[in-house]
Amino acid sequence: MKKALLSFPILLILFGFIFTKIVDDKLQKLLKQFNSSEESAQASILSNITGPSYYIPNLKFLKNMAFSERTEMVSTLGNYIKEYIKSDDFVKKYNQYREGQKPSEPEQPKYSAQLKKEMKEGLNKNITELESTLKTVPADQKSMYNDILKQIKQQLKDVDDPVNSPYKPEMDEYIKQGYDQEIESYKTELSKWEKEYPINNPKPLIKNWINVFLDNSNNIDFNAKLKTVKDKQVFVNPEYERKDYYWKFYFRSGKEPVEAARKFAQAWLTELK
Repeated sequence: MKKALLSFPILLILFGFIFTKIVDDKLQKLLKQFNSSEESAQASILSNITGPSYYIPNLKFLKNMAFSERTEMVSTLGNYIKEYIKSDDFVKKYNQYREGQKPSEPEQPKYSAQLKKEMKEGLNKNITELESTLKTVPADQKSMYNDILKQIKQQLKDVDDPVNSPYKPEMDEYIKQGYDQEIESYKTELSKWEKEYPINNPKPLIKNWINVFLDNSNNIDFNAKLKTVKDKQVFVNPEYERKDYYWKFYFRSGKEPVEAARKFAQAWLTELK
């Protein structure tokens, strides 16, 4: 496992480096160490929540941070982030995102009469253009253009032909059935959207973010042994080496920071309920 994975989960549960206004020296220092400004931090929280994503800048700084410092960051950053999520600014951004996730209502379908009308308009336009072109093309090409013109005129006749027309009245029933199915699907998706994205209330998204962290950070064997293979650290137990990124990420984070983050997350989840 690459050394680049050395990091910790504290910011995973803190959902980014976001808050409305920095009033604490520790936070100012942390943002500077993470190479992040308050504006960029605030701009990223919504994308982190909706991912759910746990982007962490400046991994080198995190890697070199002592476990005790990592644990302390839970309350330092977490409380400020919780306050920002309650702010009008965040709720406004959430509502904008919410509208972007809203299902689109199906467009009214075109029935046979309208389709026939549009087809005839298109064919008549083609006929007019071809007849104009025929006046200027070389004599040796006129036969080819006349053949094309003849075919288009036949298509125009077929549009109104009861037998050959592709737009028969009975097709309207199938069009309506298809549209009705789209409307039912739309209503189902709209109901689901209203439940998942209640207006002015980002709690469902935040709760999902917390639960993803709690699920992924559960049952980590912090006593797992490592060995070096070709300048890369891997787990002695091959089963652990096959674990996903998150399992390895939390292992590298250390037991104390992960437990602190999980405790913070569980308390936050209780508040949201």
